[in-house]
Amino acid sequence: MTHAPDTLTALITGGSSGLGEACALILARSGHRLILVSENQKELARAGRVCLDAGAARADTICLDLTTRDAAERLHGECIARGLVIDVLINCAGIYPTIERELTDISCIDAVVNLHVLALTKLCLLFGRDMIARRRGYILNVSSIASGFPDPASLTYGPSKRYVRSFSEAIHCEWKEYGVKVTCMTPGGISTNFFTANNVFIPPIIRRTLISAEDCARAGLRAMFRGTRRVTPGLYGKLQSVILSIISRPLTYPLIKKSYFSMKNKAC
Repeated sequence: MTHAPDTLTALITGGSSGLGEACALILARSGHRLILVSENQKELARAGRVCLDAGAARADTICLDLTTRDAAERLHGECIARGLVIDVLINCAGIYPTIERELTDISCIDAVVNLHVLALTKLCLLFGRDMIARRRGYILNVSSIASGFPDPASLTYGPSKRYVRSFSEAIHCEWKEYGVKVTCMTPGGISTNFFTANNVFIPPIIRRTLISAEDCARAGLRAMFRGTRRVTPGLYGKLQSVILSIISRPLTYPLIKKSYFSMKNKAC
């Protein structure tokens, strides 16, 4: 079941593309109200129209760069000013800095930490306390299977997503008694423009097993409404998680790194 029994208002970060838009579309088809958040005004407007056409009761958009330090407070304040009561919070917005960028553009670290850690934490706490007061709410935080192993492609993506996983588990346990259901999704590779937009090389064996954004979103929403603590969508995602956590360890890291960059250089 990917829908709640009544009409809810869902706020989705990263809602203008990829997994965030897929979540929005599924909720739109069930007639829910949507608030899509992204820094891309043009794509936000397009996604909003698509969601309305798909059956959303309402599709508001808020253009905001969530990598800025006060973004969460501004977003929460904007929702209050508009009289929007958020029943569902979906934190999909993410960035993947490659190791090359991390070592040459130190400012990208601010964006990673602000988005994956600071903004997500504040959004959960700000909207979560409102949900606690109403004794009802749903939160879906998107982590990654990269949270479970050292990744030679990025030094900060996996660790920041590990925080998302740990924090989500903490509030899942703490807020259950207040009627607030918190789920962490740890997907493997998803077939979106995320990797291309972030200039990330994906090995052919992984590329062949990417899950569609809609299938991934459907699994995440189903788990969220059920109150599942954590979900890894799709058979291949589960296999990737197990295999990579086994083979990518500190002892094997040099070999994994050499293999990854060898494939990347051949592809280039």
